[in-house]
Amino acid sequence: MLKSKNRLKKRKEFSYIYRKGEKIFSESFTIYVVKSKYNSVRFGVSVSNKVGNAVVRNKIKRQLRSILSKYTSKIVNKNIIISVKPEIVAKTYQEIENQIKIAFKKGKIVNE
Repeated sequence: MLKSKNRLKKRKEFSYIYRKGEKIFSESFTIYVVKSKYNSVRFGVSVSNKVGNAVVRNKIKRQLRSILSKYTSKIVNKNIIISVKPEIVAKTYQEIENQIKIAFKKGKIVNE
């Protein structure tokens, strides 16, 4: 599970990252990345009502946080938001994990 110190929570932080962040597009989500003034990585997950009902949205958020917790030690000085598209509902956990891995490589967020 993603620790509380590694999460973005405030609306002001989300707004700033949406405005200033570099965008990385994927089939199931869009990633916004901006440099952080702190020495850690923080993630935010945004899932709109278009994706499904509350149960589906929360399941997707839990899966994404689980995947992102693996990357906290590999990324430094970044704030990252993952904005989910409705197509993600048809994906399995493994497919989502692979898409995040590819997107992080594409955006040079992580070098693996």
